[in-house]
Amino acid sequence: MNLFINIISIAGPLIFAAGIFALKNIPAEMKIGLWIISALIIIFNLYLIIKDKKNKKEKSKREELYNRLYQRQELFDRNLPGTVTDVLDRNPLLKESFRSGQKHEKEYEFEEAIKVYEKCLQDLSIPEEDKIGFNILIGSCYYFLSKLNQAEKYFKESLNILKRAENKIAKLPAKSTALGNIGNIYHNLGKPDEALKYYQQALEINRKLGYEQGSAHNLNNIGSLYNELGKYDEALKCQEEALEISQKFKDEQAIANSLTNIGIIYTDSGKPEEALKLFHEALEINEKNKSQEGIANVFNNIGLAYSNLKETDQALNYYQKALKINKKIGYKEGAATNLGNIGLIYITLGKSEEVLKYYQEALEIFINMNAQPRIEILLKLIKIIEEEKKEK
Repeated sequence: MNLFINIISIAGPLIFAAGIFALKNIPAEMKIGLWIISALIIIFNLYLIIKDKKNKKEKSKREELYNRLYQRQELFDRNLPGTVTDVLDRNPLLKESFRSGQKHEKEYEFEEAIKVYEKCLQDLSIPEEDKIGFNILIGSCYYFLSKLNQAEKYFKESLNILKRAENKIAKLPAKSTALGNIGNIYHNLGKPDEALKYYQQALEINRKLGYEQGSAHNLNNIGSLYNELGKYDEALKCQEEALEISQKFKDEQAIANSLTNIGIIYTDSGKPEEALKLFHEALEINEKNKSQEGIANVFNNIGLAYSNLKETDQALNYYQKALKINKKIGYKEGAATNLGNIGLIYITLGKSEEVLKYYQEALEIFINMNAQPRIEILLKLIKIIEEEKKEK
């Protein structure tokens, strides 16, 4: 339709000018005057067409940035396989420290947990192989605190110890956990190819070991990655397989995670109403198990579903609920995600001051995390919003 109007706006004055040329009963001076007017109309219409095209291009660019910024709070499983935790829990030298650290983690006191676990790493009387689990535990704490470089360092140190371990087969579950966690870091940093490589290595180990619950966790991660790449069928296949395994073992938290992930696929593939049903089912499980991370994650995804349905008030309400929980438990990445999504809602409401407030707060967290892809997007959006403010 726009193309047709553009053609008419140029062709109309041209036809009019040609018609004037054919007329023989009007003076030449009048013809020249009318031709000049026609030429000015054509030039003005061309200017409007070019300006409209430029505005649409800029709008499309902004929308692409907005869509890329929409983020989900990543669910991170900090649980170690039973074969690893059993060793830590049975060893008299480690039992007290392990349980103390776990207690701190349960209360979201991750810095305190790190101090406890670090003492075990420094204890020369503890065999090196028993320190594998503590390296993974410390890495997981740093991951929650959004200190990804430190997290990666400890996960990789656990792999280095594994290379030197005598009974490598017995340590494979720990290796799978470390690989999967490194995959989470790369996923978080916006490096899907590297993340997928680590996820698939972890899945291969768990399948060889017959460790189905570990496989379910890996499938959840791989499915989430495929979903972000727009491979919805592959994503759904992974998530449904993970859900089937979790239902088999009656692992409620894993079931809730899979339901949430399937809901995300429905949201992204244009079925937000179906997604909401699954999110509320997952929310019920998370509330029953008092999983604050899980509840915040579901709230954020419900917000995304409502945003897709253009119900901005509902979306904002759920983002705020998620943000409140994440700030309370100190989950910085989750809070940054919520802040970014709240900013997007205020963009649709035309409240630039509110947008900048939330984006600046999110930017500080992303800079601290060194999450470069998100930093770049936010900086571009902040620049656009500030320029638009000046123009008003």
